[in-house]
Amino acid sequence: MSQVFNVLEVIGVILQIALLLFLLPGGFRKFPLLLVYSALQLVADVAEVAVSHEFGLRAVQYVKLYWSDEVLLDLLLFLMVIVFTYQALEGSPLRAQAGRFLAGVVLIALVAPFVVYYHRTLFSTQWFNGVSQWLNFGGAIMNLGLWTALLSNKKRDPQLVMVSVGLGLAVTGAALYFGLRQFITSNGLRPFAELVGVLTHLLGVFVWCWTFRPTALRQGGAKQPSPAATSSGY
Repeated sequence: MSQVFNVLEVIGVILQIALLLFLLPGGFRKFPLLLVYSALQLVADVAEVAVSHEFGLRAVQYVKLYWSDEVLLDLLLFLMVIVFTYQALEGSPLRAQAGRFLAGVVLIALVAPFVVYYHRTLFSTQWFNGVSQWLNFGGAIMNLGLWTALLSNKKRDPQLVMVSVGLGLAVTGAALYFGLRQFITSNGLRPFAELVGVLTHLLGVFVWCWTFRPTALRQGGAKQPSPAATSSGY
């Protein structure tokens, strides 16, 4: 099983590099958080491999690094769900009210872990684990709101839809991973839960790569009407 995870780890790094290369020509202007997430994910993957080889998977250095970047990446995923939901409401009369509601959700998501997990030692493994679960399950629930906003908008952006598909896979996969880990008591079955999380994450990144691949961007640009045609009224 360890060899399988090693192979998936390499595939993940390749996909992250490809996504960054696809985003840099212009996609990052529309989805800057996705670029930040992809860059941090790549840095985290490389750093974890380097630290694990240097100190081992059970070393304090690796554990702290793993949980720190895990929570940071989960927070970015959560923020992407919020931002994409707001983007999906473009043109809606309810956008202003929804914006205030989403801002409140972000504030609660940032403050609640310090309140809910007050009994756990701050920045300990248990605290990080609880915060990561909070963000993942919160992101999965808010993802339903994202799709509600997308489906209710008749002029929805096809590119935003595809990016949201990848985001939904990443967020839901992470929530499934933590959920399965809570129910699976046998250590022998724990890798199955991790495999579900890794595969859904990779599938989400693949969807993003497919969305921003050069041929897709060229086709999307070709479908946009020229300024001359728009101004002439044809």
